[in-house]
Amino acid sequence: MAQLLSLTPQNPLRFPKIPTFFVPPIRAMKKMQGRVVCSTNDKTVSVEVVRLDPHPKYKRRVRKKKKYQAHDPENQFQVGDVVQLERSKPISKTKSFLAVPLPPRIRSKKEDKVNNEVGIPLESEQAQLA
Repeated sequence: MAQLLSLTPQNPLRFPKIPTFFVPPIRAMKKMQGRVVCSTNDKTVSVEVVRLDPHPKYKRRVRKKKKYQAHDPENQFQVGDVVQLERSKPISKTKSFLAVPLPPRIRSKKEDKVNNEVGIPLESEQAQLA
């Protein structure tokens, strides 16, 4: 048995190639989207983020909610606004996110085609044209 596992460099089982340095995995900036629930505090908004997570036993996707405190430097967000949370350095004990307004959505050409699919004006539109 000692002959099979000899200490020679030709035996790959005995001398596996191990890197001499370790490179940690690169993690992207965490961004989340949620709705403002409370904006009474100065320069702080409370944002509720809803995500879908599988149930541990039944494997059905269930909505899970979590509230985050986010920094709002200009007090521009009101209750009900949809904002994007960007990870930042900790601002206080509970705040480590920055509230950013969502960029406006670009309307696709498919939506325009659905709205004008038939091309026949409605009766109300015909009365306005005449």
